[in-house]
Amino acid sequence: MNKQTVIDLVSPRLKLIRTEMDYTQDQMAEIMGISKKTLVQLEKGRQEIGWSTAVVVCALFRESALLRSVMGEDPIELAEMAVHEEIHSRETAASASVNWWTEVGQWQQYKLQQHTAGGHYRIIAADNKRLFGTGDREKALAEFKKYMDMS
Repeated sequence: MNKQTVIDLVSPRLKLIRTEMDYTQDQMAEIMGISKKTLVQLEKGRQEIGWSTAVVVCALFRESALLRSVMGEDPIELAEMAVHEEIHSRETAASASVNWWTEVGQWQQYKLQQHTAGGHYRIIAADNKRLFGTGDREKALAEFKKYMDMS
């Protein structure tokens, strides 16, 4: 695994990832921090994405089913492995770690939480898997209500 392999996996799928996420070219370019003109060139294959752009795609679209189908469960891990020979995860005791989430609501196995620093919201299941995330409180509450109505 090397940088070029990651680039080769991401580059031809950029447009498909954008359409999967239901973004316009303007929105996708803004999210990625590139111009729309550059995005068009990348999507048409006239220009190859660079390493940093490939990593941005892996990080910001890590939940993409298409990206996961070619890169596995965690695209970021694959990008890390492309540049590091070994990765040793540090385990910290729960009491020593900072809790970045404040619970806003709980319903059965679902929790609505707000990030203490960023202010954004997420809904997680009992296994701490993120089901939804947004910066908009009203959208978070509406989505949380959907989970309450399902039960």
